[in-house]
Amino acid sequence: MDQIDYSISIGRHLTDNKKIIGRTWENFFEEARNKKVILYGISETLNFLWLRKEELKEKIKIAAAVDNDRGKQNLSPYIFFEEKDLKELKIMPKSELKKFKSDEVVILISSLRYYQEIAEELNRLNYKNFYSVLEMEKNYRENNNEVIRLDEYKKKYAEECAEKYPIEQNKIIFYGFGGYADHEKYITEALLRKNQKLKLVWIVKKFPVEVPKDVEIVFNGNIKKYIREMETAKIWIYDVPIETELIKRPGQIYIQTKHWGSITLKKFYLDTPFAAQVKDNKYYWEKNAKWMDYIISGSEFDEQSCRSGFKFNGKFLRFGSARSDAMFKEKENKIKITEKFKLKLSDKILLYAPTFRFRNAKNGDIECVAQEFLNFEELKKALEEKFNGEWKILLRLHPNLRTKKSEIPKFVTDVTDYDDNQELAAAADIMISDYSSIMFEPAYVLKPIFLYAPDLQNYLKNERELLIDYESLPFPTATNDKEMTERIKEFDEERYKKEVKKFLEKYGVKEDGKASERAANFIIKMIGE
Repeated sequence: MDQIDYSISIGRHLTDNKKIIGRTWENFFEEARNKKVILYGISETLNFLWLRKEELKEKIKIAAAVDNDRGKQNLSPYIFFEEKDLKELKIMPKSELKKFKSDEVVILISSLRYYQEIAEELNRLNYKNFYSVLEMEKNYRENNNEVIRLDEYKKKYAEECAEKYPIEQNKIIFYGFGGYADHEKYITEALLRKNQKLKLVWIVKKFPVEVPKDVEIVFNGNIKKYIREMETAKIWIYDVPIETELIKRPGQIYIQTKHWGSITLKKFYLDTPFAAQVKDNKYYWEKNAKWMDYIISGSEFDEQSCRSGFKFNGKFLRFGSARSDAMFKEKENKIKITEKFKLKLSDKILLYAPTFRFRNAKNGDIECVAQEFLNFEELKKALEEKFNGEWKILLRLHPNLRTKKSEIPKFVTDVTDYDDNQELAAAADIMISDYSSIMFEPAYVLKPIFLYAPDLQNYLKNERELLIDYESLPFPTATNDKEMTERIKEFDEERYKKEVKKFLEKYGVKEDGKASERAANFIIKMIGE
């Protein structure tokens, strides 16, 4: 099931917009032959344009590219797609559409989630000719017995690359949850410090991304470049599963880091009912498990959960949690975060990092209501009465979630879009979470962690099974605002530290801030063999 099939399965294709319904790729190309084509939305979905263009042997002129993401604006769309006619273009904001006369252009909407809103906007602006990739692709699949899907195209191109290009022995590919973050970031920087002649390539899914000068960035939606880089790398280092359309060639090494630390609270992947019951997910994870040569771990408990959740029977590298090295650089990260978010170095910081709820999903999109759980005014007052000082709150939601800044007080800063949540956790004096495994990482350096779980019983019943009994966690827990105030008021630091040390000892977690160095040394050894 590719992204079009998935979108159709959850009803995203349903629309009452008469200008879109029933339109086909043939309609689009026929109209586009004599008009300027404007791309609205620069995402992986546009690959269907190149695919159908080639399949139907069509020629069109792309005159402009528009995207509402400011991170992409002013960049060349050639970064995202290796198509020659994109080289001279710059991605524009939607306000630039007014430069084009309605009857001279054809607009192609690539967004799967927001195409209806974009179409309505184009209607209001009196644009007559616009098409949706989702609607056209749906119609194409319904009317053609043999249709090349994007996943099939990827597999075919991977086979071509595997046959054509040799493996580059010094090339390492990284993917850190879509941005420059996670274990991969810290391993990359440890490798750079060793001044080896390595080609370090980062696969990213969003822009802008700031990386060290000796690191190359590749957009994951740029299919041909992405696949070529993957098929020619000596080592893959990922914290999520790798697409199964790729080919893992003899001599390539796949190191899985997972996107949590040395201990996790919840069951994951093949140990969850959803992943185990859905055919595509099961195949996805089982193939990754066969490909993986190593998983980097931090404890016996970590390895046991990975053997089960990944269904992995390979080797573990017990180096510790590379991303948790950030916890041992509190001062450095406090300076960085306060400068980034225009706080005073003297401010005390609370990081509030709740996770998402599947039960809030609508049409496959997760709706966030986490920011409504806590009363920030009462929380700030309780912190200042107990710990003194001026307190600021950083709100870090799960990457799948978003909130509006207008919904939070001025003393709360939404840091959801900041890639590195370990830097945030290291800079914070206290953390509050609910069921996110990030709760354990500040505990490695004995920072106060509070848990706010107003929906605990419902979460356990309807959301996720846990690997650790929630009541056994060493962190003060509240189920409402009043209880949270009480937990803060009665907090005993010495008793808390003893309980945390006992807990970490029980689960065999021993972080020392040098995990990334151990990982880098191993990788250099693998490159040399």
